[in-house]
Amino acid sequence: MFKAQSIALYKNRPVLVLEVRDRIEIRLEDGSSLRVRDKDLAALHPGPVTKLPEPAGGGDFDTARAMLAGPAAAPTPWLELAELVFGASGPAEVLACWKEAAEGRRYRLAEGLPLALSDEEVEREAAKRERKEGEAAERAAFVERARRARKAKGGEGAFLPADERFLAEIEALALGKSAKCRMAADIGFAEEAEAAGAFLLAAGHWDEGLNPYPSRAGCPLSPPRVALGPEAGGGPERVDLGDMEAWAIDNAWSSDPDDAIGWDGSAVWVHVADPASAILPGSPADLEALARGATLYLPELTSPMLPDEALERFGLGLGEGPGPGLLPTSPALSFRIEVAEDGSLAAVEVLASSLRVRRASYGEADRLIAAGEAPGLAALGEVARRRAARRRANGAVEIDIPEVRVRVFPGEGGAKEIAIEPVPEDSSSGLVREMMLLAGEAAARWAFERGLAFPYYSQEAPGESAASREGEDSLAAQFARRRLMRAGVSGPTPMAHRGLGLPFYAQATSPLRRYQDLLGHMQLRAVLAGREPLDADEVGRRCALAQAASAATRQAERGSELHWKLAYLARRPGWEGKALLVGSAGPGTYQAYLPELGLETRLRLGPDRSLDEELRVRLARVDLGSLEASFEELR
Repeated sequence: MFKAQSIALYKNRPVLVLEVRDRIEIRLEDGSSLRVRDKDLAALHPGPVTKLPEPAGGGDFDTARAMLAGPAAAPTPWLELAELVFGASGPAEVLACWKEAAEGRRYRLAEGLPLALSDEEVEREAAKRERKEGEAAERAAFVERARRARKAKGGEGAFLPADERFLAEIEALALGKSAKCRMAADIGFAEEAEAAGAFLLAAGHWDEGLNPYPSRAGCPLSPPRVALGPEAGGGPERVDLGDMEAWAIDNAWSSDPDDAIGWDGSAVWVHVADPASAILPGSPADLEALARGATLYLPELTSPMLPDEALERFGLGLGEGPGPGLLPTSPALSFRIEVAEDGSLAAVEVLASSLRVRRASYGEADRLIAAGEAPGLAALGEVARRRAARRRANGAVEIDIPEVRVRVFPGEGGAKEIAIEPVPEDSSSGLVREMMLLAGEAAARWAFERGLAFPYYSQEAPGESAASREGEDSLAAQFARRRLMRAGVSGPTPMAHRGLGLPFYAQATSPLRRYQDLLGHMQLRAVLAGREPLDADEVGRRCALAQAASAATRQAERGSELHWKLAYLARRPGWEGKALLVGSAGPGTYQAYLPELGLETRLRLGPDRSLDEELRVRLARVDLGSLEASFEELR
């Protein structure tokens, strides 16, 4: 069928046939050669030619189309069409016919041959091309406006209302909802979320009040739309602990109390919210919580891991009491823990309970303890000191870096106000932390002793230099220790948590907010109710999925907090404040911490500066798109 020096179509493009054997050697338009099968080719012109000629010009394609089109139209051989159009069927004329068919205005390719379009098809094709050309012109005009807006840093009238569809394409990239944006290169930025966001800020389409980081991390911003079931039942009834004093102590702004503490004169009680009593493995609420991994805490909002119903039913100390002056009754999973004089665990009991919980802020708890009005909390403080001493003796690494709280709330005219406030250092926060660590060790030990597959949380020991500087209290020493800490690992293998100085540990006191805690509670609940718990493989699988989901949550939280801190600075050009040098970042460059903002940065200061040196700095530049701010020393 094919012979040397003929012209054929390969993938609907003209090629020169060079040699015909078991495979046919062809030369492509770019001059390269290729060996193909005969079924991969369609005949175009018999030749002979030594190279592909330029397509012929002119020709009456319209008259030929009118003759060939109609209800019975069929593909026309190339040589016949060339004769109709040009009165000649040479290689150049045939190539002109191929070009016309490939363009698709009056003919189209069908089975490797040209097919004449009807009048209606020609009109539709012309209208379609007109629309495309108009859209291309609009896109080109938008790109030009976008380039100008980017250079001019936005401004009034930078874009037109019709530009919204193009801006939406860029926003989809900037928010992580799409990985592609065709016009990115035309405007002049990389096809990346950060670069698209930087463009929208520079062009004035976004301002500092838009936080893209939750969307980029794929975090939902609304509560789960699933329902909890009734309490699963099975096992012993809840123990009524209504006569026992129980305190839910947290930051003053906390709205999801999920743990409380108490003292019965001989043992520590840690009471934890009990959503696992209504959430079984594989239920819609369980699967949704697993997908989220943790509650998302942003300066502007909170997106819970569990549906709102969970907090309403299981939050400790919420709601109204049965009468004036009476506290509400809350269901809980309670840990009764006996602590030996040396701070070790002597006995652990786990039971479902109901109790009355009094809520207090850390500051209020400090005042009550100081006034002698909370003897139970004072007793727990003594236990906490023994426990902390034991953990330090076992290699626990304490890190104390001043923290701030970033709040974003509605202002006048719909604007977003930003506040950055120091987090108070209340002694009761240390007490509560020790009780939570105690409950985590108790839950892990209880599970281990029963051979229960459990989501243990372990951590390897930090580097040697972290331990060698443990006695130092300077801020630079705190940062040095933090840099040497290893990542924690969640899974069914029980290993020590070296950073906490604990032989066993599991996060078990926040089942409303962390999936790992909820998973542990579902396992404990299964044992108490006599149900079959999940096996080690399934616990390990869920730990891995939850860690991945919660990593995205933490990424969104970190990015969001830094975004709002820089937005705060962007509204305060020339901001001045204190900086402390906490590390070296190269010759003449130092890592610095700005305690008023809770912000880390780098300063170029030259040699001969000392760690923990305090200096005054001034804001030099904020780049919100890349989450960077630079400062200069004030002298």
